[in-house]
Amino acid sequence: MKARILEHGDVLKIVDLLREQGHEVFAPFAGRGRDTWFDLVTDENRGRVQVHLPNPYYPPKRFVLPHIERLMKVRKSNGDIQIEPTYRDRKRAIFGIRSCDVAGIWHLDRFYLGRDFRDLYYEKRRKNLFLVNVVCTDPERDIGEECFCPCADTGPAARENFDLQVMDLGDEFMVVAGSPAGEAFFANPMFKQATEAHVEKRRAILGEVRKRFKTTTSWFPATVRYVSQGTILDKTWEEIGSRCLECGGCTYVCPACTCFTVSDRQIGPGEIERVRIWDACALSGFTRMAGGHNPRRAVHDRRNRRFFRKLAHYFIQRELSMACVGCGRCAAVCHGDIGMPSVVEMIRRATAENDKLQPV
Repeated sequence: MKARILEHGDVLKIVDLLREQGHEVFAPFAGRGRDTWFDLVTDENRGRVQVHLPNPYYPPKRFVLPHIERLMKVRKSNGDIQIEPTYRDRKRAIFGIRSCDVAGIWHLDRFYLGRDFRDLYYEKRRKNLFLVNVVCTDPERDIGEECFCPCADTGPAARENFDLQVMDLGDEFMVVAGSPAGEAFFANPMFKQATEAHVEKRRAILGEVRKRFKTTTSWFPATVRYVSQGTILDKTWEEIGSRCLECGGCTYVCPACTCFTVSDRQIGPGEIERVRIWDACALSGFTRMAGGHNPRRAVHDRRNRRFFRKLAHYFIQRELSMACVGCGRCAAVCHGDIGMPSVVEMIRRATAENDKLQPV
């Protein structure tokens, strides 16, 4: 990968260059307190774009997998039926996407594009998406109480699957190209050649930042093994399920969740649209079958399924990554304290305690 140096005051010129190339650019903005969000950059709000701020809870995966997306429109006129697919293929860019969310989009790529069947709707959005990753280097603003990306091996700096990466070195930014499209930006004279001293400074900053994460767990490998082997005690799943309020919040804020449902609805006389909507395994109707039978009516059965899907070796092998990127959003929004770090700890402690009771 090639790296360049950019003056501190020029970092938002990357946004300007992307807009000049015809991209709709989405970047992070801050409101009051912890409130942050990604929004479209315009001439009016461009000056309010921020590099260092808490990661927005609403994940940027919605720019490739919208929360609600029309797939097609069906018209009936004079006995004829016309089907009109709806594809969105505008050029878009996300400036300021964190490393955990880069990993989340890569996981979606593996799910929607990496197997026998490719999702055309996702593919058209993804091929027109430019990612500018921002490395989390400010412990006070970038790193939240719930962040645990080092445990998931996704941050604080992404190693791949971005187009450009921006890292604050204090008095200037290091910009790394992760794709030919990103490297093309280095033709602009505002980018200066990086030196070995810049690279060493980057390493030192990352080494220090990794020590500042408050939520850490080294029990992921053991938990993956127990989930894959199916040796987790029923009472552990029941305890996890008893805490769940079935709100679906953990799924809706997760950058790596892939589930959706499809619904048809009438939008006018003789017109029906088919839409894809995010779905959540926490919801009671998620596993309800056409005849009305629900094989996973009990909430702990659905919690079992959620963490099996995220941690089981079968899915990790199939998609080449764990379906958890360490962003901590599930821990932040869960009222029952069964976000990923808590569940990993509960599973490991309960299983370890049971192992001590088994004869040697």
